Amino acid sequence: MDQLKQLVGVEHGLEGVCNAIHMSVVGRIPSVVGAMHITCADESEHECVTAFQKGFVNLLLPQLKFAQQSAFRIANLGGRYDWGGVRIAEDHYAAAESVPVKKVLVVKVNSHVGVLEEHGTQTFGVMQRYQDTSHSCGALNALLSGDKRPFALRLAELFVSEGPDRLAMLRDEKQVDPALRPLYAALVSARLQARKVILDIQDYEPVSPTEFLVIPCVTLNRKEKDTEIVCGFYFASEETGLKEPEYYGLGDNPAAFSNELKHNRIVITDDQLGSKRIARDHRALALAQWHEMTRDRRVTLKDKRLDEVKVRTAKFTGPRVEKTKLVLPVLLTVLAEVEPISAATLLFGHGLAGIHHAFQVHRMARQIEGSEYARRILLEIREKVDTLEPKQAEAMVDLLAREYRL
Repeated sequence: MDQLKQLVGVEHGLEGVCNAIHMSVVGRIPSVVGAMHITCADESEHECVTAFQKGFVNLLLPQLKFAQQSAFRIANLGGRYDWGGVRIAEDHYAAAESVPVKKVLVVKVNSHVGVLEEHGTQTFGVMQRYQDTSHSCGALNALLSGDKRPFALRLAELFVSEGPDRLAMLRDEKQVDPALRPLYAALVSARLQARKVILDIQDYEPVSPTEFLVIPCVTLNRKEKDTEIVCGFYFASEETGLKEPEYYGLGDNPAAFSNELKHNRIVITDDQLGSKRIARDHRALALAQWHEMTRDRRVTLKDKRLDEVKVRTAKFTGPRVEKTKLVLPVLLTVLAEVEPISAATLLFGHGLAGIHHAFQVHRMARQIEGSEYARRILLEIREKVDTLEPKQAEAMVDLLAREYRL
C-alpha cells in the first residue's frame, strides 16, 4: 500500500490516483477483483468516474458482458453511502469466482469541491459551469447553509456522528477559515462516508474470502483537468480480522486540517496523518458509553402484559423457540414504551439490531437523542421476530431478561 500512502493529503491527477490503486491491488495477487464507486450525482463528477473506469475497472475487473467491465455504482446528492451497498457488491463479485478464492473489493468514495482559479487565487466551492459559476458541491453547500431537505438532513446526521459537531466547526470562522470551508467539508464528508462503509464491512461475513480496500477521496473540479486528493484508506481482510480494519490517513476533524500550496499542488495535513490506526468496534463503543452513563442505575421491569404472557408460556409445552417468539413481541412492545433508549442501546451493542443504527445509537447512549428513534429500533425488531434465527431470538430474550430482572 506504499503507493497509496504517498498520495494521502496531496493533490494529484485522477489518472495518477487510479494507477496507485491499480498497483496496490495487483500487489495483493487476487484471483478476482471487484469495485464499488460512490460519487455525487453532479455531472461534474463524470471525469472522476471515467478515470476510475479506464484506469482501474477496465484493467482488473471480470467481464460483466462481452468486453465490458463494470463497477457497482452509487450516485446521489452529496455522494452518500447507502447502508448494505458494499454487501450487495461483494455478493455480486463473488459470482465471478468458479471456486471460492481470494478476491479484493475496492470501494472508492468520492466527494467533490469546485476550484475556481483567477489571477493566481483559488476559490473553493464554485466552478465555471456552462455559462455561469455555480456551487460545487451543491449538496455540501446546501448542508453548510442549513438546508432541511432530506439529503441535507442525512448529511447533517453524519457530520455530528460520534459526538463532534463538525458542522459547527466548519461554520465557526475561528476554527475554520471560511475560504477553506467548502474544501474541508468535502474532506470530512468523504472520510465519514468511508467510515459507514467500513462499519458495514466490520459487521458482515463475506460470501467468499475478501480483502476490502476503502479509499475516501475528494475530486477538485477545475476549469482544466480535474484533480484529486486521497484522504486515506482502510484495509480489512479476514486474515487480520474484518472487525479490526486498519486505517491510514487524515482524520475527520476540520479544525485540525492545515492547508498549503507546494509546487502548485494543494497539500492537506493534520495531527493524525502518518499514523496507522485500528478502526473501532462501534457496537462495543456504544455499549460502553451507555454503561458509563447508567452504571448506578438498575431497572426492574414490571407490567401486566408481561405477567399475562408469563402465565401463557408457563403452560406452553412446545419447542423453546416458539415460546421465545411468544414472549419477545410483548417484551419489545413494553420496552418501547417504558425503557426504549436503554433497551435499544443494549440490543445494538450485542449485535441484535442493525449496524445502520450506529450513529443514532451513539447519540442515544450519550443521552443526546430522545427516545423516539429508540422506539423505532425496538418496533423494527418486533416486526421481524418471526424471521429471527432461533439462537438469535433466544439470546435476545435472555439478554433483556437479565438486564430488566424478569
